[in-house]
Amino acid sequence: MKKSLLLILLFPAIVIGQQQPGDEGNGNAALPAELTPVRGFLTFANEDKVSGTPEGIDEDGNLRWNAPFLHQPIPVKPSSLLEMRLEGGLSPIDEGEHHALLLLTNGDTLRGQLNALDEEHVTLQTWYAGPLKIRRTMASDLEIQRANQTVYSGPEDFDSWVIEGEKDSWTLNGGSLSSNKGAGIAREIKTPDRCRIQFDLAWRSSLRFRVLLLSDKGSTTQPDNCYDLVCQRRFVYLRKRWVDRAAGGSKIVGQANIPELAEKESVRFEFYIDRKEGTIALYVDGRQAQVWTDENPKAGSFGNWLHFISEDFYKVKVSRIRVSPWKGELPDTAELEADPEEDELEGQRIRLQNGDTVVGNVGLIKDGVLAVETPFCKMNIPVDRMRTIDLTEGDYEEPIRKKGDVRGWLREGGRITFRLDAFSKETLTGYSQTFGNVEFKLNAFSRLEFNIYDEELEALRSGGNW
Repeated sequence: MKKSLLLILLFPAIVIGQQQPGDEGNGNAALPAELTPVRGFLTFANEDKVSGTPEGIDEDGNLRWNAPFLHQPIPVKPSSLLEMRLEGGLSPIDEGEHHALLLLTNGDTLRGQLNALDEEHVTLQTWYAGPLKIRRTMASDLEIQRANQTVYSGPEDFDSWVIEGEKDSWTLNGGSLSSNKGAGIAREIKTPDRCRIQFDLAWRSSLRFRVLLLSDKGSTTQPDNCYDLVCQRRFVYLRKRWVDRAAGGSKIVGQANIPELAEKESVRFEFYIDRKEGTIALYVDGRQAQVWTDENPKAGSFGNWLHFISEDFYKVKVSRIRVSPWKGELPDTAELEADPEEDELEGQRIRLQNGDTVVGNVGLIKDGVLAVETPFCKMNIPVDRMRTIDLTEGDYEEPIRKKGDVRGWLREGGRITFRLDAFSKETLTGYSQTFGNVEFKLNAFSRLEFNIYDEELEALRSGGNW
Protein backbone atom coordinates (compact mmCIF):
# COMPACT_ATOMS: atom_id res chain seq x y z
CA MET A 1 0.00 0.00 0.00
CA LYS A 2 2.89 2.36 0.82
CA LYS A 3 4.51 1.86 -2.61
CA SER A 4 1.26 2.43 -4.48
CA LEU A 5 0.55 5.62 -2.56
CA LEU A 6 4.04 6.95 -3.28
CA LEU A 7 3.71 6.35 -7.02
CA ILE A 8 0.29 8.03 -7.12
CA LEU A 9 1.73 11.08 -5.40
CA LEU A 10 4.74 11.18 -7.71
CA PHE A 11 2.91 10.57 -10.99
CA PRO A 12 -0.53 12.16 -10.76
CA ALA A 13 -0.70 12.69 -14.53
CA ILE A 14 0.53 9.33 -15.85
CA VAL A 15 -1.61 7.88 -18.61
CA ILE A 16 -0.45 4.71 -20.35
CA GLY A 17 0.02 5.45 -24.06
CA GLN A 18 0.30 3.31 -27.14
CA GLN A 19 3.60 4.63 -28.46
CA GLN A 20 6.74 2.57 -27.99
CA PRO A 21 10.40 3.65 -27.95
CA GLY A 22 11.37 4.74 -31.46
CA ASP A 23 7.82 5.86 -32.49
CA GLU A 24 7.42 9.30 -34.04
CA GLY A 25 5.70 10.53 -30.91
CA ASN A 26 8.87 9.87 -28.93
CA GLY A 27 10.70 12.35 -31.12
CA ASN A 28 13.94 10.32 -31.40
CA ALA A 29 13.32 7.81 -34.19
CA ALA A 30 15.09 9.80 -36.89
CA LEU A 31 18.04 10.90 -34.76
CA PRO A 32 21.46 9.39 -35.53
CA ALA A 33 23.07 7.39 -32.72
CA GLU A 34 25.51 10.15 -31.72
CA LEU A 35 22.60 12.60 -31.18
CA THR A 36 20.25 10.25 -29.36
CA PRO A 37 19.56 11.62 -25.86
CA VAL A 38 21.08 9.83 -22.91
CA ARG A 39 18.51 7.41 -21.46
CA GLY A 40 18.32 5.61 -18.19
CA PHE A 41 16.10 4.88 -15.23
CA LEU A 42 15.28 6.31 -11.83
CA THR A 43 15.44 4.31 -8.61
CA PHE A 44 13.29 5.68 -5.79
CA ALA A 45 13.87 5.49 -2.06
CA ASN A 46 11.30 2.65 -1.89
CA GLU A 47 13.29 0.81 -4.63
CA ASP A 48 10.70 1.36 -7.40
CA LYS A 49 12.24 1.91 -10.84
CA VAL A 50 11.05 3.94 -13.84
CA SER A 51 12.85 4.09 -17.20
CA GLY A 52 12.92 7.14 -19.44
CA THR A 53 14.89 10.28 -20.28
CA PRO A 54 15.91 13.26 -18.10
CA GLU A 55 14.76 16.60 -19.54
CA GLY A 56 15.72 19.24 -17.02
CA ILE A 57 14.81 20.82 -13.69
CA ASP A 58 11.70 22.98 -13.25
CA GLU A 59 11.38 26.23 -11.32
CA ASP A 60 10.44 24.31 -8.14
CA GLY A 61 13.64 22.28 -8.25
CA ASN A 62 11.91 19.08 -9.40
CA LEU A 63 13.51 16.80 -11.97
CA ARG A 64 11.55 16.64 -15.25
CA TRP A 65 11.39 13.01 -16.43
CA ASN A 66 9.97 11.76 -19.72
CA ALA A 67 9.12 8.25 -20.91
CA PRO A 68 7.35 6.68 -23.94
CA PHE A 69 4.25 5.88 -21.86
CA LEU A 70 3.88 9.48 -20.65
CA HIS A 71 1.91 12.21 -22.47
CA GLN A 72 4.27 14.82 -21.07
CA PRO A 73 7.31 14.98 -18.74
CA ILE A 74 6.47 14.59 -15.06
CA PRO A 75 8.04 16.35 -12.05
CA VAL A 76 9.95 14.16 -9.62
CA LYS A 77 11.09 15.44 -6.25
CA PRO A 78 14.85 14.79 -5.71
CA SER A 79 14.07 13.96 -2.06
CA SER A 80 12.24 10.82 -3.26
CA LEU A 81 15.19 9.51 -5.30
CA LEU A 82 17.97 7.08 -4.58
CA GLU A 83 19.79 7.34 -7.92
CA MET A 84 19.55 7.96 -11.65
CA ARG A 85 21.26 5.51 -14.01
CA LEU A 86 22.32 6.88 -17.38
CA GLU A 87 22.93 4.79 -20.49
CA GLY A 88 24.24 5.50 -23.96
CA GLY A 89 27.11 7.84 -23.19
CA LEU A 90 30.56 7.36 -24.70
CA SER A 91 33.94 8.72 -23.61
CA PRO A 92 36.26 10.02 -26.34
CA ILE A 93 39.64 8.35 -26.86
CA ASP A 94 42.22 10.10 -24.68
CA GLU A 95 45.35 10.79 -26.72
CA GLY A 96 47.24 12.67 -24.00
CA GLU A 97 50.71 11.69 -22.84
CA HIS A 98 49.62 11.18 -19.25
CA HIS A 99 46.61 10.65 -17.00
CA ALA A 100 46.35 12.62 -13.77
CA LEU A 101 44.32 11.12 -10.92
CA LEU A 102 43.45 13.70 -8.28
CA LEU A 103 42.16 12.61 -4.85
CA LEU A 104 40.04 15.17 -2.99
CA THR A 105 39.65 15.51 0.76
CA ASN A 106 35.99 14.37 0.63
CA GLY A 107 36.93 11.09 -1.10
CA ASP A 108 36.08 12.20 -4.65
CA THR A 109 38.48 11.40 -7.49
CA LEU A 110 38.95 13.26 -10.76
CA ARG A 111 40.83 12.31 -13.93
CA GLY A 112 42.28 14.50 -16.63
CA GLN A 113 45.47 16.09 -17.94
CA LEU A 114 47.45 18.09 -15.39
CA ASN A 115 47.22 21.60 -16.84
CA ALA A 116 48.40 23.86 -14.01
CA LEU A 117 49.56 23.68 -10.41
CA ASP A 118 50.15 26.61 -8.07
CA GLU A 119 49.71 27.56 -4.43
CA GLU A 120 45.96 28.10 -4.83
CA HIS A 121 44.71 25.58 -7.39
CA VAL A 122 45.24 22.32 -9.25
CA THR A 123 43.86 22.55 -12.79
CA LEU A 124 42.89 19.45 -14.75
CA GLN A 125 41.97 19.61 -18.42
CA THR A 126 38.97 17.33 -19.00
CA TRP A 127 36.86 16.45 -22.05
CA TYR A 128 33.64 16.56 -20.04
CA ALA A 129 33.99 19.96 -18.32
CA GLY A 130 36.94 21.74 -19.93
CA PRO A 131 39.51 23.00 -17.41
CA LEU A 132 38.53 22.11 -13.84
CA LYS A 133 40.18 24.47 -11.36
CA ILE A 134 40.28 22.71 -7.97
CA ARG A 135 41.19 24.42 -4.71
CA ARG A 136 44.50 23.12 -3.39
CA THR A 137 43.20 23.00 0.19
CA MET A 138 40.59 20.45 -0.93
CA ALA A 139 43.03 18.17 -2.79
CA SER A 140 45.13 15.61 -0.93
CA ASP A 141 47.05 13.57 -3.48
CA LEU A 142 47.93 13.65 -7.18
CA GLU A 143 49.02 10.56 -9.11
CA ILE A 144 50.43 10.71 -12.63
CA GLN A 145 50.14 7.71 -14.94
CA ARG A 146 51.80 7.53 -18.33
CA ALA A 147 49.10 7.00 -20.93
CA ASN A 148 51.09 4.44 -22.90
CA GLN A 149 51.89 2.53 -19.72
CA THR A 150 48.38 2.09 -18.37
CA VAL A 151 46.18 -0.69 -19.72
CA TYR A 152 43.48 -0.21 -17.09
CA SER A 153 42.88 2.06 -14.09
CA GLY A 154 39.79 1.81 -11.92
CA PRO A 155 37.39 0.53 -10.71
CA GLU A 156 35.24 2.68 -12.95
CA ASP A 157 31.68 2.12 -14.11
CA PHE A 158 30.20 -0.85 -12.26
CA ASP A 159 28.42 -2.16 -15.36
CA SER A 160 31.76 -3.23 -16.88
CA TRP A 161 32.15 -5.92 -14.18
CA VAL A 162 30.56 -9.39 -14.22
CA ILE A 163 29.25 -10.86 -10.95
CA GLU A 164 29.23 -14.62 -10.40
CA GLY A 165 26.39 -15.13 -7.96
CA GLU A 166 23.65 -12.85 -6.64
CA LYS A 167 23.69 -9.40 -8.26
CA ASP A 168 23.88 -7.59 -4.92
CA SER A 169 26.91 -9.62 -3.83
CA TRP A 170 29.22 -6.79 -4.87
CA THR A 171 28.74 -3.03 -5.04
CA LEU A 172 30.81 -0.09 -6.22
CA ASN A 173 30.80 2.58 -3.56
CA GLY A 174 33.28 5.30 -2.70
CA GLY A 175 35.72 4.13 -5.37
CA SER A 176 35.87 0.58 -3.96
CA LEU A 177 34.45 -2.75 -5.09
CA SER A 178 32.89 -4.10 -1.90
CA SER A 179 31.63 -7.62 -1.25
CA ASN A 180 28.45 -8.24 0.71
CA LYS A 181 28.61 -12.03 0.70
CA GLY A 182 30.54 -14.90 -0.82
CA ALA A 183 30.75 -14.35 -4.59
CA GLY A 184 33.09 -13.41 -7.40
CA ILE A 185 33.37 -10.33 -9.57
CA ALA A 186 35.45 -10.18 -12.75
CA ARG A 187 36.50 -7.93 -15.59
CA GLU A 188 38.32 -8.66 -18.84
CA ILE A 189 41.48 -6.55 -19.20
CA LYS A 190 43.60 -7.20 -22.29
CA THR A 191 47.13 -7.49 -20.93
CA PRO A 192 50.49 -7.92 -22.70
CA ASP A 193 52.66 -11.01 -22.17
CA ARG A 194 54.50 -9.14 -19.43
CA CYS A 195 52.21 -7.17 -17.16
CA ARG A 196 51.90 -5.65 -13.71
CA ILE A 197 48.60 -5.92 -11.82
CA GLN A 198 48.10 -3.82 -8.67
CA PHE A 199 45.23 -3.22 -6.27
CA ASP A 200 44.50 -2.23 -2.68
CA LEU A 201 42.77 -4.87 -0.54
CA ALA A 202 40.99 -4.17 2.76
CA TRP A 203 39.20 -6.55 5.13
CA ARG A 204 38.04 -6.91 8.71
CA SER A 205 39.51 -9.22 11.33
CA SER A 206 40.55 -12.23 9.22
CA LEU A 207 41.32 -12.50 5.50
CA ARG A 208 39.66 -15.18 3.34
CA PHE A 209 40.02 -14.18 -0.30
CA ARG A 210 40.94 -15.37 -3.79
CA VAL A 211 42.20 -13.55 -6.85
CA LEU A 212 42.21 -15.23 -10.28
CA LEU A 213 44.78 -14.11 -12.84
CA LEU A 214 44.69 -14.64 -16.63
CA SER A 215 41.37 -16.49 -16.44
CA ASP A 216 39.69 -17.58 -19.69
CA LYS A 217 36.11 -16.99 -18.46
CA GLY A 218 34.54 -14.29 -16.32
CA SER A 219 31.14 -15.80 -15.48
CA THR A 220 32.42 -18.49 -13.09
CA THR A 221 34.76 -18.66 -10.11
CA GLN A 222 36.07 -22.00 -11.41
CA PRO A 223 37.27 -21.30 -14.98
CA ASP A 224 39.10 -23.99 -16.93
CA ASN A 225 42.29 -21.94 -17.23
CA CYS A 226 43.65 -19.54 -14.62
CA TYR A 227 46.16 -18.92 -11.87
CA ASP A 228 44.28 -18.94 -8.55
CA LEU A 229 45.84 -17.21 -5.54
CA VAL A 230 44.12 -18.36 -2.33
CA CYS A 231 44.58 -16.24 0.81
CA GLN A 232 43.75 -17.76 4.19
CA ARG A 233 44.89 -15.29 6.78
CA ARG A 234 48.72 -15.15 6.49
CA PHE A 235 48.99 -18.35 4.45
CA VAL A 236 48.66 -18.11 0.64
CA TYR A 237 49.14 -20.59 -2.16
CA LEU A 238 49.07 -20.30 -5.94
CA ARG A 239 47.19 -22.94 -7.90
CA LYS A 240 47.20 -23.40 -11.66
CA ARG A 241 44.20 -24.86 -13.48
CA TRP A 242 44.38 -25.65 -17.16
CA VAL A 243 42.77 -27.53 -20.02
CA ASP A 244 44.99 -28.51 -22.94
CA ARG A 245 43.08 -30.18 -25.77
CA ALA A 246 41.59 -33.35 -24.25
CA ALA A 247 43.83 -33.22 -21.19
CA GLY A 248 44.00 -30.88 -18.23
CA GLY A 249 44.74 -30.67 -14.59
CA SER A 250 45.27 -28.67 -11.43
CA LYS A 251 48.39 -28.24 -9.38
CA ILE A 252 49.83 -26.03 -6.67
CA VAL A 253 52.64 -23.92 -8.11
CA GLY A 254 53.82 -22.74 -4.71
CA GLN A 255 52.92 -21.19 -1.38
CA ALA A 256 54.04 -18.44 0.97
CA ASN A 257 53.67 -17.15 4.50
CA ILE A 258 52.94 -13.41 4.50
CA PRO A 259 52.90 -11.81 7.99
CA GLU A 260 51.29 -8.56 6.76
CA LEU A 261 48.05 -10.43 6.00
CA ALA A 262 47.67 -11.37 9.68
CA GLU A 263 48.98 -8.13 11.17
CA LYS A 264 47.06 -5.59 9.06
CA GLU A 265 43.59 -5.05 7.63
CA SER A 266 44.68 -3.41 4.38
CA VAL A 267 47.59 -3.95 2.00
CA ARG A 268 48.57 -3.27 -1.60
CA PHE A 269 48.99 -6.32 -3.81
CA GLU A 270 51.30 -6.18 -6.85
CA PHE A 271 51.70 -9.03 -9.31
CA TYR A 272 54.48 -9.10 -11.92
CA ILE A 273 53.56 -11.68 -14.54
CA ASP A 274 55.50 -13.09 -17.49
CA ARG A 275 53.17 -15.39 -19.43
CA LYS A 276 55.86 -16.92 -21.64
CA GLU A 277 58.36 -17.61 -18.87
CA GLY A 278 55.68 -18.65 -16.38
CA THR A 279 56.88 -16.21 -13.71
CA ILE A 280 54.46 -14.73 -11.17
CA ALA A 281 55.97 -12.48 -8.50
CA LEU A 282 53.86 -11.21 -5.61
CA TYR A 283 54.71 -8.02 -3.74
CA VAL A 284 52.79 -6.87 -0.65
CA ASP A 285 53.12 -3.23 0.39
CA GLY A 286 56.23 -2.92 -1.77
CA ARG A 287 57.93 -5.98 -0.28
CA GLN A 288 58.64 -9.06 -2.38
CA ALA A 289 56.60 -11.82 -0.74
CA GLN A 290 57.22 -14.67 -3.21
CA VAL A 291 58.29 -15.45 -6.77
CA TRP A 292 56.68 -18.51 -8.33
CA THR A 293 57.58 -20.24 -11.58
CA ASP A 294 55.20 -22.38 -13.64
CA GLU A 295 57.35 -25.19 -15.04
CA ASN A 296 55.08 -25.61 -18.07
CA PRO A 297 53.57 -22.17 -18.87
CA LYS A 298 52.47 -23.25 -22.37
CA ALA A 299 50.01 -25.79 -20.99
CA GLY A 300 46.51 -24.29 -21.09
CA SER A 301 44.65 -21.57 -22.97
CA PHE A 302 44.74 -18.59 -20.66
CA GLY A 303 42.74 -15.40 -21.09
CA ASN A 304 42.58 -11.85 -19.75
CA TRP A 305 39.97 -11.99 -17.00
CA LEU A 306 40.80 -10.68 -13.53
CA HIS A 307 38.61 -12.02 -10.68
CA PHE A 308 38.17 -11.03 -7.05
CA ILE A 309 36.38 -13.65 -4.93
CA SER A 310 35.19 -13.26 -1.36
CA GLU A 311 33.98 -15.97 1.01
CA ASP A 312 30.81 -15.88 3.10
CA PHE A 313 31.13 -13.74 6.25
CA TYR A 314 34.55 -12.42 5.13
CA LYS A 315 33.86 -9.12 3.41
CA VAL A 316 36.57 -7.35 1.42
CA LYS A 317 37.09 -4.10 -0.45
CA VAL A 318 39.17 -3.72 -3.60
CA SER A 319 40.28 -0.31 -4.86
CA ARG A 320 42.97 1.51 -6.88
CA ILE A 321 43.24 -1.22 -9.49
CA ARG A 322 45.88 -0.62 -12.12
CA VAL A 323 47.14 -2.86 -14.92
CA SER A 324 50.20 -1.83 -16.95
CA PRO A 325 52.95 -3.32 -19.12
CA TRP A 326 56.07 -4.61 -17.37
CA LYS A 327 59.59 -4.61 -18.81
CA GLY A 328 60.61 -7.83 -17.07
CA GLU A 329 62.87 -6.60 -14.24
CA LEU A 330 61.58 -7.10 -10.70
CA PRO A 331 61.85 -4.16 -8.28
CA ASP A 332 64.42 -4.31 -5.50
CA THR A 333 63.15 -6.18 -2.48
CA ALA A 334 64.72 -3.77 -0.01
CA GLU A 335 62.60 -0.74 0.73
CA LEU A 336 64.28 2.60 0.12
CA GLU A 337 64.98 4.50 3.33
CA ALA A 338 63.82 8.08 3.40
CA ASP A 339 66.58 10.69 3.26
CA PRO A 340 66.52 12.58 6.60
CA GLU A 341 67.45 15.78 4.77
CA GLU A 342 64.24 15.55 2.72
CA ASP A 343 62.12 16.00 5.85
CA GLU A 344 63.79 19.35 6.51
CA LEU A 345 63.11 20.74 3.03
CA GLU A 346 60.08 22.91 2.37
CA GLY A 347 57.83 22.47 -0.64
CA GLN A 348 56.01 19.80 -2.53
CA ARG A 349 57.33 16.24 -2.48
CA ILE A 350 57.40 14.86 -6.04
CA ARG A 351 58.06 11.16 -6.59
CA LEU A 352 59.38 10.40 -10.06
CA GLN A 353 58.71 7.32 -12.18
CA ASN A 354 62.24 6.01 -11.53
CA GLY A 355 61.77 6.23 -7.74
CA ASP A 356 63.73 9.44 -7.17
CA THR A 357 62.26 12.22 -5.05
CA VAL A 358 62.34 15.98 -5.62
CA VAL A 359 61.24 18.46 -2.95
CA GLY A 360 60.66 22.06 -3.93
CA ASN A 361 58.28 24.80 -4.87
CA VAL A 362 56.29 24.07 -8.01
CA GLY A 363 55.78 26.67 -10.70
CA LEU A 364 53.87 26.74 -13.95
CA ILE A 365 53.24 23.91 -16.39
CA LYS A 366 54.08 24.74 -20.00
CA ASP A 367 54.06 22.30 -22.90
CA GLY A 368 53.74 19.37 -20.50
CA VAL A 369 56.72 20.44 -18.34
CA LEU A 370 56.53 21.50 -14.67
CA ALA A 371 58.92 24.13 -13.35
CA VAL A 372 60.29 23.26 -9.90
CA GLU A 373 62.59 25.35 -7.71
CA THR A 374 64.57 23.55 -5.01
CA PRO A 375 67.03 25.05 -2.49
CA PHE A 376 69.83 23.82 -4.75
CA CYS A 377 68.68 24.51 -8.30
CA LYS A 378 65.85 25.18 -10.70
CA MET A 379 64.66 22.35 -12.91
CA ASN A 380 62.00 21.48 -15.45
CA ILE A 381 60.33 18.07 -15.04
CA PRO A 382 58.11 16.54 -17.78
CA VAL A 383 54.73 15.74 -16.21
CA ASP A 384 54.76 12.19 -17.58
CA ARG A 385 58.05 11.53 -15.71
CA MET A 386 56.33 12.13 -12.38
CA ARG A 387 54.54 9.46 -10.36
CA THR A 388 52.95 11.33 -7.43
CA ILE A 389 52.80 14.84 -5.98
CA ASP A 390 52.02 15.10 -2.27
CA LEU A 391 49.50 17.91 -1.79
CA THR A 392 49.04 17.50 1.98
CA GLU A 393 51.67 20.12 2.82
CA GLY A 394 49.97 23.04 4.60
CA ASP A 395 46.30 23.53 5.50
CA TYR A 396 43.53 21.48 3.96
CA GLU A 397 39.77 21.31 4.37
CA GLU A 398 36.68 19.41 3.30
CA PRO A 399 33.77 21.08 1.48
CA ILE A 400 30.68 21.75 3.60
CA ARG A 401 27.99 19.12 3.12
CA LYS A 402 24.77 20.53 1.67
CA LYS A 403 21.35 18.88 1.64
CA GLY A 404 20.97 19.12 -2.13
CA ASP A 405 24.34 17.60 -2.99
CA VAL A 406 24.45 14.78 -5.55
CA ARG A 407 27.27 12.36 -6.29
CA GLY A 408 28.07 11.85 -9.97
CA TRP A 409 29.96 8.76 -11.14
CA LEU A 410 32.00 9.24 -14.31
CA ARG A 411 32.13 6.57 -17.01
CA GLU A 412 35.89 6.80 -17.29
CA GLY A 413 36.32 6.37 -13.54
CA GLY A 414 36.07 8.68 -10.56
CA ARG A 415 33.27 10.63 -8.91
CA ILE A 416 32.29 14.24 -8.27
CA THR A 417 30.08 15.68 -5.50
CA PHE A 418 28.20 18.90 -6.27
CA ARG A 419 24.90 20.76 -5.97
CA LEU A 420 22.75 20.09 -9.03
CA ASP A 421 21.55 23.46 -10.35
CA ALA A 422 20.43 22.87 -13.95
CA PHE A 423 19.77 19.97 -16.29
CA SER A 424 19.26 19.63 -20.03
CA LYS A 425 19.27 16.80 -22.57
CA GLU A 426 23.01 17.23 -23.15
CA THR A 427 24.51 18.96 -20.10
CA LEU A 428 24.09 19.50 -16.40
CA THR A 429 25.35 22.37 -14.27
CA GLY A 430 26.52 22.10 -10.71
CA TYR A 431 28.30 24.02 -7.97
CA SER A 432 30.88 22.91 -5.44
CA GLN A 433 33.17 24.71 -3.02
CA THR A 434 35.93 22.62 -4.55
CA PHE A 435 35.68 23.91 -8.13
CA GLY A 436 32.90 26.53 -8.27
CA ASN A 437 30.22 26.57 -11.00
CA VAL A 438 30.83 24.07 -13.81
CA GLU A 439 28.84 22.79 -16.78
CA PHE A 440 29.37 19.05 -17.41
CA LYS A 441 28.56 16.94 -20.46
CA LEU A 442 25.73 14.62 -19.44
CA ASN A 443 27.10 11.63 -21.34
CA ALA A 444 30.19 11.67 -19.10
CA PHE A 445 28.13 10.26 -16.20
CA SER A 446 26.96 6.71 -15.68
CA ARG A 447 25.05 7.44 -12.48
CA LEU A 448 23.85 10.26 -10.25
CA GLU A 449 23.14 9.52 -6.58
CA PHE A 450 20.69 11.65 -4.59
CA ASN A 451 20.27 12.18 -0.83
CA ILE A 452 23.86 11.07 -0.36
CA TYR A 453 24.06 12.04 3.32
CA ASP A 454 20.96 10.07 4.35
CA GLU A 455 22.44 7.17 6.32
CA GLU A 456 19.49 4.85 5.70
CA LEU A 457 19.63 5.38 1.94
CA GLU A 458 23.42 5.15 1.91
CA ALA A 459 23.19 1.74 3.56
CA LEU A 460 20.68 0.70 0.90
CA ARG A 461 23.03 1.93 -1.84
CA SER A 462 26.06 0.12 -0.54
CA GLY A 463 24.35 -3.04 0.65
CA GLY A 464 25.14 -2.27 4.29
CA ASN A 465 28.89 -2.49 3.72
CA TRP A 466 31.43 -1.38 6.29
